[in-house]
Amino acid sequence: MKTLKPTLIALALSGAMAPTIASADDNWVDVYGKLMLTVDMVDEDAGDDQWELNSNATRFGVKGFGDSGIDGVEVFYTMEWAVDVTDESKEKNLSSRNQFVGLRGGFGEILAGRKDTPSKTVVKKVDLFNDYQMEFKTSFNGEKRVGNMIQYTTPKVGGFKAAVAIVPGEDTGTNDGLADGVSMSAQYKMGDFTFGASYDDGIEGDDVQLARAMALYSKDAWQVGFMYQDTDNDGVTGDGMVFSTKYKMNKHSLKLQLVESDAWEAGVSSKVKYTSQQILGWDYKASKKTTFVSYLGFSEIGATGDDDTVLGFGIVQKF
Repeated sequence: MKTLKPTLIALALSGAMAPTIASADDNWVDVYGKLMLTVDMVDEDAGDDQWELNSNATRFGVKGFGDSGIDGVEVFYTMEWAVDVTDESKEKNLSSRNQFVGLRGGFGEILAGRKDTPSKTVVKKVDLFNDYQMEFKTSFNGEKRVGNMIQYTTPKVGGFKAAVAIVPGEDTGTNDGLADGVSMSAQYKMGDFTFGASYDDGIEGDDVQLARAMALYSKDAWQVGFMYQDTDNDGVTGDGMVFSTKYKMNKHSLKLQLVESDAWEAGVSSKVKYTSQQILGWDYKASKKTTFVSYLGFSEIGATGDDDTVLGFGIVQKF
């Protein structure tokens, strides 16, 4: 990790000075990122009240595309890291996010590396509080970013597109095939509506299957989203649903998200604990790059019945 630090710092500085670079051979490179800092008051039934300063998936990265040398085919890539700017230092300060390279053209696109699964990507816009203290992964499994992934995405045809990702087992006991893990999704956009579905098998374990369905309505100032999920872990099941809505008024956005889930009963992830959530939020977009955020969330832990409350204020600064 020590050998990476000078390069990463140089990339961050170059992003601040010249975030977009186009070379003479029409290759395009962008250094980008965002800082997401919040001050949160956490009230837990099972613990003491406390104030926290949190770095909510603060990140920076490099992405680009260019000529692959093959007629009609473009190469593209992303290298992204999360940075904890509040608690951790040295090696723990950095962690990997999406990192991949691929080819795209009239056939669609194929990529390889580390990436969010199609199941995670297809419902991303439904989660209005992604990366904060009460995001999807506290109530649902399936929010996975997977290494060793090979993914194919179809071109968009009449509002329809699909993606299939496979994950080789790489000599992990009995799992050593090319597609020991599979995640697939399909999405169709029709006017102001978007409908999607996904299915995972073996992504979170040999005997874990996941199915999702989503719908999104977006027009003018309104966005309304819905997701249903069912998880099966070797016969132990858990399902749940989400309703979210956002209303924009000039620079202001009001948000509401309601969750009911017993996905924790499937026992797939220790991070999945909340059986219900009610979250209210207000964002103020001060400029193209700067947004001030606030939210109030109430959650119930399924295993104990304890209630958690989070009140947060923060800033999202993009570059």
